[in-house]
Amino acid sequence: MSADQKNSLTLQALGLLEEQVHARIVHYKGEMETNAELDAITAQVVAQLQAMQAAAADSSTGSRQTADEMEAQHASSMGHLLHKVFSSESQFTTRILKPLGRRVAKLFFESELHEKTKGDKEKTIFHAEQGVYYVLSRYKHRLRAELEGFEYFDAEVEQGSLDLLAKIERDLQVAFLSRRSPELNQVMTIYAGVVSEFMRDYLPPRVEAMAKNTVRAAETARRPGSVGHKILADAFPAFREQWERVFMEQMVNFCGDELGRRLAAAGSDYREETIRFFSDPHVYSESAAVVCREIYDFFCLEGFLDLPVNWRVASATAEEN
Repeated sequence: MSADQKNSLTLQALGLLEEQVHARIVHYKGEMETNAELDAITAQVVAQLQAMQAAAADSSTGSRQTADEMEAQHASSMGHLLHKVFSSESQFTTRILKPLGRRVAKLFFESELHEKTKGDKEKTIFHAEQGVYYVLSRYKHRLRAELEGFEYFDAEVEQGSLDLLAKIERDLQVAFLSRRSPELNQVMTIYAGVVSEFMRDYLPPRVEAMAKNTVRAAETARRPGSVGHKILADAFPAFREQWERVFMEQMVNFCGDELGRRLAAAGSDYREETIRFFSDPHVYSESAAVVCREIYDFFCLEGFLDLPVNWRVASATAEEN
């Protein structure tokens, strides 16, 4: 890909990633009434905890750090933790490939089932199940309405007719996707190898620079109450935005070219739709979402990053989906 194509792909993938995050943020029982006395006690406890945190931070540093000193500490800590994440001894890459593969495979099948049925009559049909499924999907609401308009002997026969229509669609879907699975498995093996090399070999020499660029652009150390030993929750949105921008730039820069090179070297006659899918920004946004969520959790467990409550809810929602 050219530099302009990579920049365009990066911006599109980042936009999709941001949409994913906002779509997953939910409020937990926001309609519940609160108790004034309990709220006062909670506020007192929070104030005491904040005071203890501030005292601990002061005692650990001996004196109040400047913003430049805290920024340098943030960058150093982040670079050290990223080295742990992406080192050859770490199991992070091996562990992340499975959920990443599931996410990309789901996206692939969704695109095969839905995006290719929007009236593209000139599309080449490779399997009998594929053509019939596309037609049935396009007209299924009309077919259901026609069925519902008949006069039935009883409700059981009516429901049985509707269930049979749904079963025919499901059977065609399964048959069609089973035809596409072998090629997807081949390409996914290549994609997994590219992502693995990206995280284990390409990223480690670059993590210090990535960390410095992230904390500097996010200004994590230049907010009221900032501390040197960790990034606070109120800085997380800016931190996440800058880190994902840096990460996405590196991912597209390496994976875009390397995946194309390996697919060409494989010598297999892959379908044009399959090749086009793996250069789609959705693939990069979904992959980055899986990797970055795991990194944020690791940073939090290491005491380097405070995650907002709504991010926890968003992550739990993502896992369920």
